Amino acid sequence: MRRWRSGARAALILASGMLLASLCLAQSGSAPSASAPSGGAPIGPEAARALPFADAHFHVMSYMDPAQVLQAMDRLNIRWAGGALALGGPARDAAVARVLGARYIRATGTSAWLRLRQRGGPQALESPESAEFQSLLREVEADLRDGDSRVIGELHVNAMQSAASPVVRFKIRADGSGLRALAALAAKYGRPLALHAQWDADTAAEFQRLAASNREARIILLHAGNIASAAQIRALLEAHPNVVCDLSYRSPPQLKGRILDRTIFDGALREDWRALIEDHPGRFMAGIDDVQSWDDYEATLRNIRDGLLASLSPAAAERVAWRNASAWFGLQ
Repeated sequence: MRRWRSGARAALILASGMLLASLCLAQSGSAPSASAPSGGAPIGPEAARALPFADAHFHVMSYMDPAQVLQAMDRLNIRWAGGALALGGPARDAAVARVLGARYIRATGTSAWLRLRQRGGPQALESPESAEFQSLLREVEADLRDGDSRVIGELHVNAMQSAASPVVRFKIRADGSGLRALAALAAKYGRPLALHAQWDADTAAEFQRLAASNREARIILLHAGNIASAAQIRALLEAHPNVVCDLSYRSPPQLKGRILDRTIFDGALREDWRALIEDHPGRFMAGIDDVQSWDDYEATLRNIRDGLLASLSPAAAERVAWRNASAWFGLQ
């Protein structure tokens, strides 16, 4: 009898321990098994195609008439577009803004940034005390204060193996004093600073020092670092709460040939990226970026909807599709 009681007591203690462990696990919100997405079941293509979309990093190309862009947006359920300079310079960008109105996410700084680099070389972008850089700061601040610009950028800091045009294929320090001055303006006006920073080891370290130097400035890592892995982006986001990512130009049809290994989604979302986005749904947005034809424009959007958004849970898909961009850019 004593042996039975001892055994029963041990079984009761074991059962109580298992119950307590299961309760603690449920309360901790730990991830479910790998077979079930952490944010819930994917919404699938049909629901993804019905979502409004903020094309948060899109260059209106030279072959695109602004009226055509507006028609395409209406037809394809794109609520806003832009976040990057229209090809053709400031005058054409202003023309696009007149046609798209409040649906255009106006950007500032790109033309002045590239103009300064062409005149003074990469070192001119790291000299905020110069008269030329002070002129750039005044131009950007006026656009933020008076011109309804929603983002500073796209500013290239490292595009050595991630840009086709030699105009932007250069590299500077990602934590230079010039970028810190621009981050200060981003913080002052509550608008993001969007950087094209190819994720080489030195650029990655510098970018993180820039993010740490001003926690009030939201910094967008465009193209998710171009070559960065999901593990690298996870470490970045968990260390720097003011950093967010754009997923443009990380899928076919734009990625092809030797750079196809940079793909994050193509008909489906890679599992490591899906887990990352589900864990941090408030830190990502998407965009069509630059495309060489209207066919590629629609194919890129189709891949965003069917490959990226369709692979996410409803809440995460909605945030990536438009809610994050709306909040970051102050869109109505």
